[in-house]
Amino acid sequence: MARLIREAEVDALLTMDDAIAAVRELSLAQGETGLVEEPRRRLRTSGAILSDLFAEHPTLGLIGGKVYVVTKGGGVRFLVQVFSQQDGRLLGLIEGNRLGQLRTGAASAVATDVLANPDASRFGMIGAGYQAQSQLEAIARVRHLEEAHVYARNRERLQAFCRSMSERTGVTVKPAASIDEAVAGKDIVVTATSAREPVLFGSQIEPGQHINAIGSNRLHERELDGPAVLRAAVVVVDSRPTAKAEAGELTPLAARGEIDAEELPNLGEVVAGKRPGRRHHDDVTLFLSQGIAAWDLAVAATVLRRAEAEGVGQEVDLLS
Repeated sequence: MARLIREAEVDALLTMDDAIAAVRELSLAQGETGLVEEPRRRLRTSGAILSDLFAEHPTLGLIGGKVYVVTKGGGVRFLVQVFSQQDGRLLGLIEGNRLGQLRTGAASAVATDVLANPDASRFGMIGAGYQAQSQLEAIARVRHLEEAHVYARNRERLQAFCRSMSERTGVTVKPAASIDEAVAGKDIVVTATSAREPVLFGSQIEPGQHINAIGSNRLHERELDGPAVLRAAVVVVDSRPTAKAEAGELTPLAARGEIDAEELPNLGEVVAGKRPGRRHHDDVTLFLSQGIAAWDLAVAATVLRRAEAEGVGQEVDLLS
């Protein structure tokens, strides 16, 4: 029997701390043993885009991934599928909107924890959308943030975001009047936008900053310009195959021979100590993230364990 778990049940079962622990465990396994994955694929029609991405969890014996559809009128819907690698049983079907938000924030928290300076306390972010919420919530779990400044073009939404996140995190979150104000003097900077062209430039980056770029996952889009990427002493990706397939920030640099995605460390290798991260306080570090299915599997496994223990979700007789 498989367990069907709805969005509200995911929200009740899973905390941000759970998600961070799950992604950290997966990253450690990735660094020590590697993992098998299939980067995102997209099927485009006149009315919708259907996407999928798959992976294994190398230590939990799980295989599966995420399928989601984006339509012009209906928004986006996510479904995570979890199978046993041992016997092929379908173990779980999980509505994946909240799960995806938490795992994306959790990955940035893990990256921040291993790459940002230990005393990092000043936070700046470009973007105030759905994914931006979990970025701030997660990073506040791994660094003591004194205050945060956030920039977004929609000022009404930005004000509401700052009020809500101040209450949720206990961090004083203030609206920034410009991107420069959001970035200047910050220890940790996040770009969480849907921008197609760069919003963060090399000239804005300061020594010692750690940057999480999480908004782009298409080769023709980028949140950072080339000089911003090249300012980093270390550029860490979630996986090399996914970075090569989706990291628009790397495309022009690779074409000019200025960077080689095959040589970049993945997050797991840094977490496991197999590849170096920050070496000096004034280093700029960059986590360039598109998202991998292994994170979904890791967090989904936690949800399934909790759901089984608490009798949550609906058992369905599929592929048994």
